[in-house]
Amino acid sequence: MGANDSPTTTRSIVTDYFDWRLNNNRTITDNRLFLLVRQIGPECEARYHLQQPAFNMQFATPTVDLQTLNNIRHFHREIANEIFNGGGVTWARIITLISWSAILAERTLQHLQQQQQQGTNSLPPNTIISSIIDWTTDYIDTDLGTWLESQNYWDGCLKKFDNRVQRRNSIGRGMAILGTIG
Repeated sequence: MGANDSPTTTRSIVTDYFDWRLNNNRTITDNRLFLLVRQIGPECEARYHLQQPAFNMQFATPTVDLQTLNNIRHFHREIANEIFNGGGVTWARIITLISWSAILAERTLQHLQQQQQQGTNSLPPNTIISSIIDWTTDYIDTDLGTWLESQNYWDGCLKKFDNRVQRRNSIGRGMAILGTIG
């Protein structure tokens, strides 16, 4: 099965996560993979945040000029390279890239909104969002394509994490039942 044969593509996953994140978690879906990435994304982001404090300082107050797409693209590439530097490819790292890319879009939009209030021309928000979605999708599908194929594409992610989420939810329900009985 090729990447384009899958009913759930990298682009659809990245786009859904961006929509969900940038719309304050208000988008609704019944796609298990979308829900899984939404649940795991913030966990991966928090874990990476703790492991890479120097990178987070740069991300919190970027020294990058966020007024041009080339500068934003370069910064995005630095994020991607940093995430995959020295640790190999894992689903958690891929989901971390998706999450951090959405944060980059969010922070860039905030930065440009401040510039607009100061009367400075800026890039259109839709251009920024669609560009970062493109770069994220391209990085995953191109730079990590061989690994994705070895994992049966996104079906491998669903297989790896779906059982963990179901077990965690079952344990939570079991504890709730025991709490009401006890």
